[in-house]
Amino acid sequence: MAQFTFKCRTCGTFESWMVTKGARVNEAPCPLCGETSGRVFQPVHVSKMDAKVKSRIESGMQPKTVQRKDLPAKQRQLQRAPRPWQAGH
Repeated sequence: MAQFTFKCRTCGTFESWMVTKGARVNEAPCPLCGETSGRVFQPVHVSKMDAKVKSRIESGMQPKTVQRKDLPAKQRQLQRAPRPWQAGH
C-alpha cells in the first residue's frame, strides 16, 4: 500500500492509502464530499535532503523552455576521406 495526496476543489487536500498493483493512481473520491479529486505530486523526504538537491528536484517539476538560438552550436565533424575504407588506395 502507498499513501497518496489528493486535492479536492471544494474540501482541500487529503491523503489516502491505496493499493496500486502497478497501476497509476491519478484520481480518488474525496472522503468528505465524494467528488473526484486529482493527485498532487509531493517529492519524497525532501525536508531531510541537502538544499541544493531539494531545489533541483523542485525546479525540475516545471519544464524549462529554450529557444533554438540559445542552444549550443552544433560542430560538424570533418571526414578525412569520403570513403574511409578506400583511403589507403
